[in-house]
Amino acid sequence: MAADAVRVRPDYVGICGSDLEQIFGVMDPGFEVEFPHVLGHEWSGVVVEAGARVSRFRPGDRVIGHGSLGGNIWFGVSTDGAMADTFTVPEAMCFAVPPAVSSLRAALVEPLACCLQGLRTAGGADAGHTVAVLGCGAIGLSMVGLVRSLGARVVAVDPSGERLRIADALGADHCVQVSEGEDTAARVLRALGGRGADLVVEASGAPSAQAAAFDVTARDARLLFMGLSHRCSAQVSLHQIQNHNLRVLSSTGAPPHIWEPALRLLDRTGLDLEPLVSDVFAFEDCAAALSAARDSAGHAKVMLSPDGGRRP
Repeated sequence: MAADAVRVRPDYVGICGSDLEQIFGVMDPGFEVEFPHVLGHEWSGVVVEAGARVSRFRPGDRVIGHGSLGGNIWFGVSTDGAMADTFTVPEAMCFAVPPAVSSLRAALVEPLACCLQGLRTAGGADAGHTVAVLGCGAIGLSMVGLVRSLGARVVAVDPSGERLRIADALGADHCVQVSEGEDTAARVLRALGGRGADLVVEASGAPSAQAAAFDVTARDARLLFMGLSHRCSAQVSLHQIQNHNLRVLSSTGAPPHIWEPALRLLDRTGLDLEPLVSDVFAFEDCAAALSAARDSAGHAKVMLSPDGGRRP
């Protein structure tokens, strides 16, 4: 083990969409991936060994860590990750988990950090804003919880009744279940009383939702595209950009500098994203966990834990 690294025993490891992409062969070719390797880049754990030059952590400390190893090299994507009995990670990538934050909540910091970065990019939200979140995967649900904790009025939109149930548990004011071929924009505008949203967060990457995002905006609204799209979008109303004086932005991922603020936000606000976790599987049941993670209609965030089922 390197002198500036810590060895960690994982408590929880989240299954991310990029994990599924690696396994099922649709990974963005821009990422440097060498197979075989151990997956897992969303994690919380306990330090079991510290290198000779490590100064901030000692055995027994609870930690999380961002995944950037520099350039386009990512822990758990380009290198071996956290789905192991123990793993090593540079001290510089790690953050101490506050006592009031459970290990399960800490393992959800990655999607929250993505949302906090996106929200800052978009100029923030407060109790005077109405926010529409299109797509209730881990990112969309984290955004629902985040903007609701800031006091904003929130409408959550998704085809899955199960994911909308979670959005409701996270405080969404309105939950709109949509289906293929339905006029999503009309349904959302009805939920908003005819007035569009001040901030629209597109978190699904689905072309139909990306197109609908333009049509659910209030004047002077902001559109934030966060959902990863692998297909060309459906036709969108570009006229709406000028007509409503819109600002169109995008945000992808969580750079290292946003992780500590996200963890601090969890600690200071008490924001609890645990409702996102639909399942916790033991490591030995990884195949079943992957199957559940692929079932977006019936499951939300799927976690692995060495002994399974823990929610400390």
